[in-house]
Amino acid sequence: MSQSIRQAVMQASQAWIADFNRQAFADCIARYLPEAQMQVSPFGRFDGVEAISQFWLGFAQQNPGELVYRNVEIKVLSDSQAILSANWRMNIASGFISKELWTLADDGHWYLEEDDFSVLTQLSEPLAPRMRSALVLVDLQNDYFKGGRFALDNCEAAAANAAKLLHHFRSNQLPVIHVQHIFKDPEASFFQAGTQGVEIADMVAPKGNEPVIIKHYVDSFIDTALSQTLIEMGIDKLVVVGAMAQACVQTLCRSAVKAGFECEVISDAIAAPSLSWESQDLSGEQLVAANLISLSFGGAKALSLDDWLILERLAG
Repeated sequence: MSQSIRQAVMQASQAWIADFNRQAFADCIARYLPEAQMQVSPFGRFDGVEAISQFWLGFAQQNPGELVYRNVEIKVLSDSQAILSANWRMNIASGFISKELWTLADDGHWYLEEDDFSVLTQLSEPLAPRMRSALVLVDLQNDYFKGGRFALDNCEAAAANAAKLLHHFRSNQLPVIHVQHIFKDPEASFFQAGTQGVEIADMVAPKGNEPVIIKHYVDSFIDTALSQTLIEMGIDKLVVVGAMAQACVQTLCRSAVKAGFECEVISDAIAAPSLSWESQDLSGEQLVAANLISLSFGGAKALSLDDWLILERLAG
């Protein structure tokens, strides 16, 4: 039963999104119950469908559209109620939904009884499509380079290509996000807080207001500001470079795809160590290749730096 309810609520939500994107705001408003309540941070509370209608019709004057929900979760409360939460973005704003309470009415249709969402970013003009792709540089820190505490096989070459791509993004004023791993354990064998090895390598070091996401786990989304940063920036696609292929790069990409983002991995800007498993010895190059194959089945796209730049020129 819960699966059928989830599907019904998802269909109702998708219908609301479709109405919104064709600017059929009267149809969107008709999906609220007469006594519905809506809380919009930072704009306030709206009680009843009349007040909700005034909010949406006023907002419609800004020509919103291109609404997308990501990382949607639906929790079934009963045969007639379910709560939806998600991240969202549109052409002129982005944020997250804390609670959409969908209720099954006597007419057999699902309606919004409560709507609680936040607007994290609002723009005066629609965000350009190119600004929806962010370069994400993962753990390119000194300990992974020659002389570091956990040197990888091909980190110098991978970082050099990452630096070329970083230059492209900066030259075109495109979004850049850095990820830095710092182990909490003061006895960690590498990436210790306060050491030179934990610092991001100079060739790809952050500049200006580029966000730096500090993480303590393999997954860059766990206990970090990465998800909110992506939402605030209106990002649709992550272009990923860095290390290690079999750990933080693999996990970041899978978590990003699961959350509804597109993910591209630059194959010659990824590094890994030589590792052994029982009688098998694997080079860093082999580990990179194996993980790129794995990611290709997990929803990410792998391509070389040169191929990525060619496609970028063709697109732009």
